[in-house]
Amino acid sequence: MKTKMRSLLLCFVTILPLLELFANPSGKTHFQWKWATNQVLELNEYHDVLFRVGTKTVEREDKNRVVMKTRQCSQDSCLVNAWFDTYMRYGKTSGPFWKDKEFVSDFTLFRNGRYEVPNEFIMPNLRSFPSFPDSPLSVSDVWKLPAEESFDFSSERIRVKVTPEYTFQGIFPWKEGNYSGNCEKITYTYPIFYSKPESEKMAPNVPYKIFGFATGTVFFNAEKGVPEFKEVKLSYTFIYPNGTVQEANFLVKGVYFLRNQVNAKDKESIREDILNDLIVGYTRDGLPNGKRIQKRQRPGLGDPNQNLEGRLPPQSTEIPEMTDGVTHPDVKENPDPNSPIDDPNQIAEQLPVKVRTTEDGIVFSLDSILFDFNDSKLKVDAESAVAKIAEILKKYPDREIRVSGHTDNIGKKEYNQKLSEERAKSVLHSLVDNHKMDEKHISFRGYADEFPVAPNDSEENRHKNRRVEITLVLD
Repeated sequence: MKTKMRSLLLCFVTILPLLELFANPSGKTHFQWKWATNQVLELNEYHDVLFRVGTKTVEREDKNRVVMKTRQCSQDSCLVNAWFDTYMRYGKTSGPFWKDKEFVSDFTLFRNGRYEVPNEFIMPNLRSFPSFPDSPLSVSDVWKLPAEESFDFSSERIRVKVTPEYTFQGIFPWKEGNYSGNCEKITYTYPIFYSKPESEKMAPNVPYKIFGFATGTVFFNAEKGVPEFKEVKLSYTFIYPNGTVQEANFLVKGVYFLRNQVNAKDKESIREDILNDLIVGYTRDGLPNGKRIQKRQRPGLGDPNQNLEGRLPPQSTEIPEMTDGVTHPDVKENPDPNSPIDDPNQIAEQLPVKVRTTEDGIVFSLDSILFDFNDSKLKVDAESAVAKIAEILKKYPDREIRVSGHTDNIGKKEYNQKLSEERAKSVLHSLVDNHKMDEKHISFRGYADEFPVAPNDSEENRHKNRRVEITLVLD
């Protein structure tokens, strides 16, 4: 039952800017969504969840991340492409988030906030919140517009029509954690009621009655035409044909971020910055095997100590080089000014941390320096590598970070699954406990041998597959 309810009760209110805001000399506010080309609206939600069946209760904390991009806009609507990632942790207070499910959706959002979602998509399951009238609003104005909740059970989808009552409260400040703002505040409330028609067949795992209520607050920046923050309380009661009564309560808080899309060129530029930061870090501290990176300079081309505190420019006068710890002079009596200079990407091949771009963002991959065989405790060299990665990740405080554990295909699937999860959690705990990173932005998941980076046909390749990866999510 809990697994079914996880996929059922995901509480998203996806909002996207569309058109220009109309100035109104009367002092009233005209609410509409704007849209700018190549922008993304990202929503990060946190849910306190309580399930109750009889005297049994389960507490949980969910985290949902929604990324929305437009594919095409017209005068009155936009076609939206969206990704929904869900995470959870039991106990509701602390500990790492486990990455649960992923959903995609294509839907239409009209300029007043009305949704049209094709039947093949589950998300967004809260639709047309909030919706605005065409006419401008004064403080204390009240309006009603139709909306919908969609509940997806194992064998049936139930769509419940609701009619929220909205009130424009004026301009107020909001604050959630490190984020704050000051903009237009809108409150709403509505009852929920559904009863399956007697003519329809009852399914054992699908409720025949749903009732409850919702109260919500949305801080919508009318000048920018985007939402900034929301807080929603949802309460449901589900009655099943066998007499089971289940209650579900959600307290939802969500912060919105408006940003530009990150294309392949942008990702590669970020990867280069990160790679050079790693080279600088290992130049400063040395490598796990005792070797160090030595600066090399063409004779007569400048100060060998410059540029080490930041990104190495394409024509840097110094390039780090792997050595065995002994300085080898590389000065010829008549040096060739056109001789090749070491490529930072070539140096990176010898670092214990690999960096690559993926569809999701930038991935740091760590292999056997992390753990002893069949162990999930981080080795000393691994702690050093994680410290350098944490130093870089802190430059992106608002970005999602995912830690994934991977194994080769040797051994039982169940054992490898558990081992991959424990190793991912070890890295996550190091980021949070030792390097004070915000655990609300970090999640973990173990994948066993599901995603190899090389065929498991040799010890060398299996070694590559025994790894932990840290993804800096950019999309």
